[in-house]
Amino acid sequence: HTQHTHTHSHTHTHTHIMAMENCSPLAQPMWRCPPLLPSQLDTILIANELEAELRVLTVQYRQELGLGTHWDDDLSYLLSPALTAYELERCTGLSVGNEEFQDAIHNAVPLGHTFKGFPIQLTSWNPKRVFSACTKSQVCTDILSCRGDQVRMAVRTKLCDYPEGVCAVWVMFAVKYKSVL
Repeated sequence: HTQHTHTHSHTHTHTHIMAMENCSPLAQPMWRCPPLLPSQLDTILIANELEAELRVLTVQYRQELGLGTHWDDDLSYLLSPALTAYELERCTGLSVGNEEFQDAIHNAVPLGHTFKGFPIQLTSWNPKRVFSACTKSQVCTDILSCRGDQVRMAVRTKLCDYPEGVCAVWVMFAVKYKSVL
């Protein structure tokens, strides 16, 4: 009985060593994976340009409705970690940072005010295409056409680049306003 256990252990160790040899850099696999092409995108520059264009399109959209637009840069800044968390959740399935985001929004939105946000993930960073996709959502058009007291708009963009030219484009529109009962 002892000998059987030893043999089994020896076989297992031998198989393990063979597997390690096959994984060594010196091993010559029968097939080769072509190297993945690294991203060439300047994601920060693209995200900043996209965000600036989305601000222009938002102002135009609201002007057509007879509404002025006031931006809240601090609120826009607070949307950044949420976009990072959404991409992380999309990639890993793990939700992280939600409580911190909710706390930050709670602290940024005064008592008696309402916050609404609309995140969306796209593959295009063409501003007109992005804006068009966003305005297909009733939640987003409600945000963009918000009327009320002390309406403050926010928008944040984030590009997550991956090899082979794959890019996840995240956009979040948000608004905070004084609730009128």
